[in-house]
Amino acid sequence: MIQEIRKKGVCDIVGDSGECLYMAECTQYDGLILTNNIRGQSALELCPELRVRGVDAPIVYITPFPTSVEKILFLNSGADIYLPSYAPVEEFHAEFMVSLRRVLVAKIDTAVKFKGFCLNLHNRRLYFGEQVVHITKKEYELLEYFAFNIGRIMTSELLLEHVWDLGLETASNTLIVHIRNIRLKFSKYTPEQVIENKRGRGYILTA
Repeated sequence: MIQEIRKKGVCDIVGDSGECLYMAECTQYDGLILTNNIRGQSALELCPELRVRGVDAPIVYITPFPTSVEKILFLNSGADIYLPSYAPVEEFHAEFMVSLRRVLVAKIDTAVKFKGFCLNLHNRRLYFGEQVVHITKKEYELLEYFAFNIGRIMTSELLLEHVWDLGLETASNTLIVHIRNIRLKFSKYTPEQVIENKRGRGYILTA
């Protein structure tokens, strides 16, 4: 499974628990994957240590020999996902995205406001004033990821990985079309440019 996960995005690999703690504190990762191959502290000891140090990214534990007792121990120690190494990578991705969304929603208010719009993260709807702005499921997911990173420039690669789970070389047109459609819907309510294109750098949603 690890090899398949590596194909889906950029990741750092460390061999011992000390390096893992250092990297996790210095870098804002989307998630951490632990296995029993790590040297130093065991994965079970590492989980609570990461939480004590303020690392709130989802933690995934992957094992070739899953047991109910071990699963309970890991989930109680701070892990979010416990999977056997032979599980389909699609199952890992689905569970990981649910955990990531839970962490991100906890960091911000349940409603994100920008340029007169309000994205409600609870009922998953977009409003302009009291009017509901009708958007598709994928348009909502794209706006939600922008909302989690409001004021930050997001590269096309990042957006495609998090919203579509696709590579830049195969799906850049997909992103362009969706952003164009969202802008068209925004233009019915405001003349302001809500999602800006920073040439050569990416896109940004501004408050």
